[in-house]
Amino acid sequence: MIRSKSPFSGKKSHNLPWNVQDIVYSSVLGDGHLRKQYKRGDASLHLVHSVAQEDYLRWKTDILKPFFGSEMKRRSSMFTYDSHVHPELTDIYYNLFKKKVDEGYKLNLRLKWLNRLTALGLMVWYFDDGHLHPRDREIVIGVHSLGEANIAKLRQYLKSAWDIDTRVEMSKEKDKHRARIRFSTNQSKKFIRVIMPIIPRECKSLLYKISMVYKQHEAQQRWISDLIRLTSFSENEIAEFYRDKLSAKLFSKCFPKENDLLYIVYFN
Repeated sequence: MIRSKSPFSGKKSHNLPWNVQDIVYSSVLGDGHLRKQYKRGDASLHLVHSVAQEDYLRWKTDILKPFFGSEMKRRSSMFTYDSHVHPELTDIYYNLFKKKVDEGYKLNLRLKWLNRLTALGLMVWYFDDGHLHPRDREIVIGVHSLGEANIAKLRQYLKSAWDIDTRVEMSKEKDKHRARIRFSTNQSKKFIRVIMPIIPRECKSLLYKISMVYKQHEAQQRWISDLIRLTSFSENEIAEFYRDKLSAKLFSKCFPKENDLLYIVYFN
């Protein structure tokens, strides 16, 4: 467990292990939804990911299933997980959502529960809703569904708990205004280094979200060294990802062992 500077980081507030709590809360921040169909009924958790992220959802499902039941399912071009209704999910629902007059329940971020998140929670939130911009090596995370007040609390949390600075960007897509949180290159490096040690091997398909690409050898080599040192992925797995991302010359400098292997295979 990698805790933030908050003294509450990693502490349970429900009868669930800290990692289950992190995944549920952060999934709701990202692509997940808590559903409460009946007023007196319990809530359920709905997760959906693309086929490309099948291994990521399978990892989530394997952790959540012992507590909330159900299985991951294929639906057309997506994979979904719909938990059974559960009283602990109902508690989380009322902890996350606040009733607004004539508007039903709306997500209400509170530093009280944000401060309980660990690096695992950051990872799930980023993997759900964020991407690493290839040209400027900056992380961007969509937050348009949160609202201005919630975005401000989220940015305050990132600064106070992890010492990570961000800025808000607004754009217009199909007549809708969308908000994104953007991290500078240096802040993106800081963020990724926080989550690197806890990224599960089952999520190898998401290497593209943490693998920065440079044109200069020294900068690229330093980042590759961080990936090898801080993550659970092997040098061969990391080399395989970068094979078509770097020029042949730069790749051979960063992964000399790969060149030796190709030489042995070719001439033997």
